[in-house]
Amino acid sequence: MPLAQGRDCTGFRAYLSTGLPQYDSQSYEFFGHLVGSDGSINAIALMSQGNSVIPGLQVPLLTIEESGLIFNRLDQNTGPAFGGIDGLADITVPTSITYQPWAIHVEQQNHGELPQTVDMRIVSGTIGAVGAVYELTVSLDTGIYQSGVSEPTTLTIRARDTTGIIQWGYGPNGFFPLWMFDGTPLPSSGGPIATTDQRTAIMNTYGGDIGSYLAATGDPMTGQGSHYYSMPLVEVESWSIQIGSTYAGGGTGGVLFFDNLTETYNDSAKYIVSNGYAWTEFSVQLPDTEQGMLIAVTGQQDVGNLYYAMLGGAGSSQSANGTLKPTTNWPQGAIHITPDPASAWTSPHSCYVYELSYAVKLDASASRPGADLVFRATAQDQELNALGRAVYEGLFSYSGTLDGKAVSGYAWGEIQGRPPAGHPTPPNC
Repeated sequence: MPLAQGRDCTGFRAYLSTGLPQYDSQSYEFFGHLVGSDGSINAIALMSQGNSVIPGLQVPLLTIEESGLIFNRLDQNTGPAFGGIDGLADITVPTSITYQPWAIHVEQQNHGELPQTVDMRIVSGTIGAVGAVYELTVSLDTGIYQSGVSEPTTLTIRARDTTGIIQWGYGPNGFFPLWMFDGTPLPSSGGPIATTDQRTAIMNTYGGDIGSYLAATGDPMTGQGSHYYSMPLVEVESWSIQIGSTYAGGGTGGVLFFDNLTETYNDSAKYIVSNGYAWTEFSVQLPDTEQGMLIAVTGQQDVGNLYYAMLGGAGSSQSANGTLKPTTNWPQGAIHITPDPASAWTSPHSCYVYELSYAVKLDASASRPGADLVFRATAQDQELNALGRAVYEGLFSYSGTLDGKAVSGYAWGEIQGRPPAGHPTPPNC
């Protein structure tokens, strides 16, 4: 059954413009690259995410708000400048999402200090519609990880969407699975969590095609993924940044990727994400063809790996809610993501090891194109440590072929590292 966001454009835009406490996580993210007037390439990411928590049995449902900025001038290779806000939404961190015009405002102010703010807003058009213009403004203290220095930072970006919004998930509501069960009960403190055998049916009966499996079975896959929407080509019209008194930059070029995700966690999901769940994902921009791609592998020792690769944008058909459908969706066995061992980099901050180059092959068939792509990190140190979690999150370049044609450009990569050999957990660096 379609939920409100799956029925029509009005319901979908209201979904993007409303706090949703019925979900455990709701996030909005802009990320990509900014081109400076001096020709510099700068990685950028901006996020607002609400996570529901229950602090006590008699306390109403509350939301933890986490907002932040990553800015990385790649030619300096000093690592990303990062700053953030976190706390209880509407209590220690006033937070609002509004509709017509769409806007998100997050603020935090400590006594005697300047307010820290993150704003995302529509200044022309309607969220999700082609041609809508977005303004992003940030005022945060940021610093290079472990530098001990934090400086006031202000950022303004004005950008225009060129594709509209893609619904990567399946069915009318855009549900996007992130793992498959194989029938093995999962351990938990309250006893084993029984699971169904989805993997055998998906791989054997449906040829690795999760969409066909969902359409045929109606399996709700509760707690196994996200509702996932993206605008892959939000073109920057102008930007400027000031970091302390030592660097100010700006320009009129760059392209951003926008993501909106909502998630719900049941007992099995909580077990999986807290016991070694990892992923490697590339959000790929194809400005020459006005398209975007998602390419990724997720995995956890109890449920194995799940692969996804999708292409959408120009040529996509529209769903009832106005979102674009992917033009191509590769099945499990057609996706090959291979890290280059020679590109391994050990973080001096966390001691995690990351591969910084990946070969991706997507098999062609009579109904879908093939791809051979290589992704390479544009700078070595793009590791981020936020709220105690280390992750490699930054800009990659790519080159290769898609449907037999040469392609190249930028992608945003998010990679989970691994401890060095011989260490079950990373040692202190």
